[in-house]
Amino acid sequence: MKKTLSMLGLVLLFLLALDTGVGLVLTWAGRSGHLGGLVRYFDYGRSVPGKLAEWEARPGRPGNLYDVAWRDALLARSAAGFAAEDPAAGPVIRSYGMSFVNHVTDAAQAQDPALVVDAHAGPGAPPNFTYSLFRDDRANRRAGDVVVLGILSSGVPAMAALSNRTWVFEQPAPFTYPVFRPAPDPASGEDGLARIEPLVATEAQQRALAQDPGAARAWRDQLAQQDAFYGATTFGAPWLDISPFARLVRRALALRHVARVEEDLLEGDAYPYAEVLGRMISGFARMARADGQVPVVMLIQTGDRRDADLLAIARPVLEREAIPYLATATLADPRDTNNFVPDGHYRPEVDAAFARAFRGLLPGGTR
Repeated sequence: MKKTLSMLGLVLLFLLALDTGVGLVLTWAGRSGHLGGLVRYFDYGRSVPGKLAEWEARPGRPGNLYDVAWRDALLARSAAGFAAEDPAAGPVIRSYGMSFVNHVTDAAQAQDPALVVDAHAGPGAPPNFTYSLFRDDRANRRAGDVVVLGILSSGVPAMAALSNRTWVFEQPAPFTYPVFRPAPDPASGEDGLARIEPLVATEAQQRALAQDPGAARAWRDQLAQQDAFYGATTFGAPWLDISPFARLVRRALALRHVARVEEDLLEGDAYPYAEVLGRMISGFARMARADGQVPVVMLIQTGDRRDADLLAIARPVLEREAIPYLATATLADPRDTNNFVPDGHYRPEVDAAFARAFRGLLPGGTR
C-alpha cells in the first residue's frame, strides 16, 4: 500500500510539474506572440469569464469578438447611414442576419451592381437577434425597401439564450439580445410575443461589470433564470483557467453541455421555439407591409444534421400569409458536404445560386 501511495504521489507531482511547465510556456508564448496556434488551442478551454477577461486585456488578439455586433452600435451605424442616403435613389435591400445572409446579398450585388444593400449582422446570429434588430431599426427604413429576415438553422436553440457567450463556448462573443416567449394574451402587441431584454445591452455596460459587483450579480442571476445554456460548466471556477489540463477538461465538458442543452430544446418542450419562430415571421411580414416594404424571409439550413428543419417549421406561416421566402434546402442539399467550404459556409457557386433565386423574389422579378 505504501508503495502504491508513493507511486501515486510521484505521478501526481509529475503531472503537476508538467501542467505548470505547459502553463509557463503558454504564458511566454502569449506575451511574445510565438506558438499562436498552440496558445489558441488551449485558450478554447478557458471559462467564458476567462475568455472575456482575456479579450478585454488583449483586444488585438486573433479571434477577439468582444466588440462585435452590439445592437446599440449597429443601430447607431444604421441611423447614420440612413441619414446620409438619398431618398430619391430608390429602394434599398435591408437585411437582418449573419454571414450566410451577407454572402447571398453580396452575390446578388455581384450579379446586379445596381442593387443597394444595407446589411445588419452578427456572427452566428440566432433569430431573436435578427428579429429584434429588424424591429428596433424600423425608423431607418423607407416605403419601397425590401427587408430580409435571415433565420439560421443552427441558431434556433439559441432562441432560449440572451447572448452568444452562453452557447458558443469556444468563441463566446458577448453581444446580447432578447428572449421572446408567447405573450399570455396572443392578441397583445403586434406579434403576440413577450420580449425579455438582457440587463447588459451595450459594450459599455459589459465593460462596467468589472467595477460594479451588484450589476454583475444581477446579470448572472438573469442568465441563470432566463438563459437555457448558462451553467457552471462554462462559467464556473474561472480560477481553474490557470491550469492547461483543466482547460482541456473544461472544453470537453462544456461542448457536451451545450450539445445536450441544444438537444433538449429541440426535442423537448422546455421552449416553444416553433411557435415563437412562427410568430416572429408573421410579425416581421406584418410590420414590413404596414410600412410599405417588401418582406423576404431567408431560411438558411446549415450542414449540421442535428439542426431544426427550418422549412418544415416555417412553411405553414409563410404560405398562409403569402410571404416571399428563400429556403436554401430547396436549392442545395444541406447533407451534401460538397456544398460547403471547411468553415461551414456554402461554396461561392452555391451562394450564387441562392442569389439568383433571391433576385427572383425582388419586385419585378430577376433584375
